[in-house]
Amino acid sequence: MYTRLPRPVYIVLLIMILFALGVPQLISQESGENQNIVAFEIQSLLSKKCYDCHGVDRQKSGLRLDDRPRALAGGNSKKAGIVPGDAVASAIVYRMTLPSDHESAMPPKDREKLTSDEILKIIHWIYSGANWPVYTDDQELDIEKSTEETVQTTAPSPSGKVEGQVNYNRDILSVFAKNCTQCHGTDDKAADLSLDSATALSEANADGEIIVPGNPEESELFRRISLPAGDGDIMPPAEEGDPLTQEQIELIRQWIAEGANFGEINSEDETADSEAELVRVLPASDQAMAALKTTGALALPLAQDTNFIQVDFSLVSDQIGDEHLSLLTPVAEQLSWLNLSKSKVSDAGLELLAKFTNLKRLHLENTEIGDAGLTHLKSLPNLEYLNLYGTNISDAGLQELTDIKNLKKVYLWRTKVTEDGIPQLRAARPELDISFGWEYELKQKLLDRLGEPISKSLKLSQTAAIAAIVNLVVKDDLQTVSVLEKEIDGKRQALVEQKAKTEQEAYTKLVSLFDEGSCCANAHKDGKKCDHQCCLDAFAQNKVCSKCNPGAAEQKTN
Repeated sequence: MYTRLPRPVYIVLLIMILFALGVPQLISQESGENQNIVAFEIQSLLSKKCYDCHGVDRQKSGLRLDDRPRALAGGNSKKAGIVPGDAVASAIVYRMTLPSDHESAMPPKDREKLTSDEILKIIHWIYSGANWPVYTDDQELDIEKSTEETVQTTAPSPSGKVEGQVNYNRDILSVFAKNCTQCHGTDDKAADLSLDSATALSEANADGEIIVPGNPEESELFRRISLPAGDGDIMPPAEEGDPLTQEQIELIRQWIAEGANFGEINSEDETADSEAELVRVLPASDQAMAALKTTGALALPLAQDTNFIQVDFSLVSDQIGDEHLSLLTPVAEQLSWLNLSKSKVSDAGLELLAKFTNLKRLHLENTEIGDAGLTHLKSLPNLEYLNLYGTNISDAGLQELTDIKNLKKVYLWRTKVTEDGIPQLRAARPELDISFGWEYELKQKLLDRLGEPISKSLKLSQTAAIAAIVNLVVKDDLQTVSVLEKEIDGKRQALVEQKAKTEQEAYTKLVSLFDEGSCCANAHKDGKKCDHQCCLDAFAQNKVCSKCNPGAAEQKTN
């Protein structure tokens, strides 16, 4: 049994062993867009390094990696090629981390190798769910034949496609009622998820992960219903009933792709009770809603029996700026959720939002918003959720956040906020859920553990070594690994330089002891060290070779 890892991976392992001692896995903050970028990157990498043997034209050992169901199934060995969420159990990870001269190593020894960084990226991708990219008309991978094949084999049959827009009450609710509500209904809410009403589904989808409007591939609901039969995560589970038909899967995919619109909700079609607080405003005018929809935004009721609405500009974000925010003024009273992520709104533009007193959730991620913009948000009495990921917010703006009295959750990852600012914000608002990214949390846990004695042996099996890697890269990009590798390389170089300096100082003391005309003296005059083995052995012991320098006053320096 081989346990030796390729050298680049083992170097990283030496860094990661601390995390194998019990550092818990942390929750991912990656956005759907970032996950899709990673998926494209992985497919490009596999195309370059693997598809010639495991692609559409050739399937060595029965393994095909350009198609998700076949990649999950694995090859002739009958071991799963990829196990979403479990890199350790994935056959391709095991083979990619074998010694390069092993007969089962992948890629084989006559092919271009995967670098340690590439292996870590693949591990990270698998542990994040091994999602395939979402293809659009203007996005193509440089994968000649396999691109079309991949899309065709991983997507459900188009036979279930509905002409025109899918209607939730007419087309979707009946699918849920027939296949899902036994476990996810009013009486039995497995995993706190009820699918028997638009209200219940909207509430369960508060974090935007179960259904991502416009993006079925990033929607957990679609991912689970479209898994291969026999997968442990498929819904409905095998013991509860048959999988959805391809027509039903395609119907749900189309509904989500169209924005997961619940349409005009008829209370007779809903079973959940309405919340009293959600009926205390007048309905938004049809004219105001129509004006919002002309921009390409999704504008729809927040839930059943409520006049509150949600407006999502994310699908047309590159076209949305401050000038479009005035369209929200007629619905200021009804607006509860607003998504301006990736838009061109400015700090000044946010002044208009100060009047939207019923706003509860606000997405501003990946915009140019800075500290000045936050001053307009502290007057929002009901704001509970604020996503500032990838903005220009700095430590100076944190005081504004403390003044948003009802705020419960804020994302500050990849902003200009520093690690010094986070403890101050937590001290001021201890109840506030602050997401500052996986790297920061990991660093804090590492600092907490550095003082503890490390008794675990570094003699890891390959499986344990992979698990150690997973503990570090499971839920994030690889920036932490890169930084740590650079730090280790820098320390190693400093040690090499210090050793060379010490050796040179010792050699300088020995020079005065060389006999005139000896081989050591002659080599020194030429700017070299004598390379006779007897002299080299003496230098290593901080001595002068007595054979070549018999007249040396002493054989060892002080």
